[in-house]
Amino acid sequence: TMESIDAYLNSGAGRVILGTAAINNPELLEEALAKYGERIAVGVDTKDGKVAVKGWTEITETDGIGFCAELYSKGVKNIIYTDISKDGTLSGTNLDAYGHLAEIKGLNVTASGGISSLDELVILNKLGTSAAILGKALYEGVLDLRAVIERVG
Repeated sequence: TMESIDAYLNSGAGRVILGTAAINNPELLEEALAKYGERIAVGVDTKDGKVAVKGWTEITETDGIGFCAELYSKGVKNIIYTDISKDGTLSGTNLDAYGHLAEIKGLNVTASGGISSLDELVILNKLGTSAAILGKALYEGVLDLRAVIERVG
């Protein structure tokens, strides 16, 4: 709700991330963007290229890359894109998806899901990905944070 968004942003949060609400309640997204601009980000979770909602329990027919382009056209500047089939697997991230997202010039993309090597992070960096989430790879010692920072900043 706008009340929740207002409360978080007025309490000091720098940004609010909308997930399911961004696809199921476009009016809320538009109102939030009009009021807060770049302080509104959208988490786009996908499986087999389709947007997942409601805590990954429902897969829509909406194409994830196309949805990101639509979000950008509405004024969304920041996306957290997760391929949920990769998340927590350490099996490698969906570089193909991030290559397509890189074609949306001006969109800041945070990569999430399956990142397991420095080489992947170098490729994501070259694609122009803004950031990457390194959950399990750090927790399990697959990636060393110092080495990551030295290599890709």
